[in-house]
Amino acid sequence: MTNRLPPLVWLKAFEAAGRLQSFRAAADELHVTPSAVSHHVRSLERRLGRPLFERAGNSVRLTREGQLYAARISEGFAHLSSAAEVFDVPAARRLTIGAFPFLVSEILVPNLGELRARLPGVALAVVSETDLGLLTHADPAQRVDAIVRYGDGRFPACTARKLTDVELVPVASPELLGTADGRDARRLLAHGPRVTIDGPFDGWSVWANATGIAISPRSDALAFDSYLSAMRAVEQGLGVGLGIRPFIDPWLAQGRVAIVLDEAVTADQASYLVTAQYAGARPELDVLADWLLARFVDR
Repeated sequence: MTNRLPPLVWLKAFEAAGRLQSFRAAADELHVTPSAVSHHVRSLERRLGRPLFERAGNSVRLTREGQLYAARISEGFAHLSSAAEVFDVPAARRLTIGAFPFLVSEILVPNLGELRARLPGVALAVVSETDLGLLTHADPAQRVDAIVRYGDGRFPACTARKLTDVELVPVASPELLGTADGRDARRLLAHGPRVTIDGPFDGWSVWANATGIAISPRSDALAFDSYLSAMRAVEQGLGVGLGIRPFIDPWLAQGRVAIVLDEAVTADQASYLVTAQYAGARPELDVLADWLLARFVDR
C-alpha cells in the first residue's frame, strides 16, 4: 500500500498543515474547511499506517516520521512547481499565424505593420499553412498558434472564432471585360475562358445553382491548386474566375480585377480563426481576432 502514490489532495493538505503547523491555517491557504484538511490527513495516515501529527487540543505538531515525510513531500511539490521552467518562456511572446496563400500575400503581409503596433513585444511569424495538425505539432518550432481557414465552424479539439461569411462573385480582368467582342456578361460567363480551383469544393456549381445562371462544364478551363494562383491568372486576363469576398475586395478596389456580373452568392462555409483548445487564455489571440474582424467587417 505504501508504494502507491496517495491522492495529491491528501498530500497537499498534509504539506500545508505540516508547514504551517495548523489545520486551520492550512485550510485557509487551500480554501477548504479545517475538517476537510483533518480528513485528508487522517486518510493519508491510514494509507501509510503510521501517525504524522501529534494532536493536543487545537494544536498539531509533526511526528519524527511526519517531519521526514514532509521534507520529501515539500521537495516533490517544489519540483512540480518548477516543471514549467522547461518551457521556453520567450516563446510565449511569439505568435505564429497560418493562412491560405492569398490571405497571407494580399491581406496579412500588406497590413502586418498595423498588427505589430497592436502587439508590442510580440514576435510575429506568418506561414502559408492551414493544416490544423500544426496547432498541436510535437515540435514547438513547427507549431502554429492560430490558423485562418474555411469551414462550418466544427473543428474537432479546437476553438473557432467566426470572422466573416464569404461570398462568391465572378470576376475578370478589366481588359478581358473590355475586349469581349460585344458579348454581354452572361455570354462571357457561359462561353468565355474560365479559371477553376481543384478541390472538393466546386464553387462554380454552387454559384450557378444559387443564381440559376447556366454554367456548363469547360474541358478547356484553366485549373489551379490555390486561390492565389487562380486569381493571378484572372488578373492576367486568362479567364473568368470566382472571387471570394471579402478577400478579393482589395483587388477590386485597386482595379486589378472587376466584377463580371453582380450576382453574389453566400457560400455555405465561412472563415474562422482556429486555435488549439489549450490556447484560449492568450491575450495575443484576442488581439489577432479583433484585428482580423476589423479588416473584414470594415471593408
